[in-house]
Amino acid sequence: MSNTLSKLQSDIISTLVYYDIFDYPLKLNELLLNSKLSPKPDKASFVNAINELKNKNIVNINNDLYAINKSNSIFKNRLSGNELAEKLMPKAIKRSKFIAAFPFVKAVYLSGSISKGYMAEDGDIDFFIIAESGRLWIARTLLILFKKIFLLNSYKTFCVNYFIDDKNLEIEEKNLFTATELVTLIPTYDYGIHMQFKNANKWANDYFPNNELPENAKISKGKRSLKKALFELPFYGKLGDKIDTFFLNLTLRKWQKKFGYLPTKEFDIALKSRPYVSKHHPQNFQKRVLDTYAEKCRVFEKEYSISLS
Repeated sequence: MSNTLSKLQSDIISTLVYYDIFDYPLKLNELLLNSKLSPKPDKASFVNAINELKNKNIVNINNDLYAINKSNSIFKNRLSGNELAEKLMPKAIKRSKFIAAFPFVKAVYLSGSISKGYMAEDGDIDFFIIAESGRLWIARTLLILFKKIFLLNSYKTFCVNYFIDDKNLEIEEKNLFTATELVTLIPTYDYGIHMQFKNANKWANDYFPNNELPENAKISKGKRSLKKALFELPFYGKLGDKIDTFFLNLTLRKWQKKFGYLPTKEFDIALKSRPYVSKHHPQNFQKRVLDTYAEKCRVFEKEYSISLS
């Protein structure tokens, strides 16, 4: 087999290798959106490149879905996962509006697998939340208390594991994983912050020049309700500052005790706890995905005697 690939073929394979981590075949339009080439290649060129890869037995095609995985079960699993995500989407949208009503919440996004149109039977509905600066930890604590008390700590439809504040909108970790998560976020509720968030994270365009956060998404916009404003009122001023800092320190001590086995650098990324950001990813999914991707690329290159660089 020739060890020479066109830039387009290398681009296609790199994308399929990444999504193979999740056993998730892609549609043609998804491959186009995930292309790292600029300007975006035309559809005909994509089809020709894919057919060449299929003829070389590198790409598997099934019902207009593309993968490097040779197992046909992943195609069936993707379709069933798409159906479940579509079924759960109204509930996710409704829940996001409920989250938006909590004090100091400025914007809500669907993240994780449902933001990519897929849900496993045992999957969670993940939310990415932008909170008011200086009150992020109050907002987070109120949401976590609701989950623990009224949802019996269930993550199934209420996984609020990533918060940033409205004065620090740029995501600090810049890599393929975070860029992928950014451009697939689904904005569902916004108090006027979405475009600022989009502009603060234009760095993701370096990874995906053909895909970015939507400007005019189907996003609910609203003014802060009187009920929400009245609840927030006592938390402004120095008292609110102290309460927010207290919740930050309380949570950080709890996580250090529970996840202290993690190396310091890994803990700082997976469980980032600052006044302006809160991440609760104790499995450090980001690192696992990036490490797995690098290894899959290495194995793929060796198996087919090709270079994906």
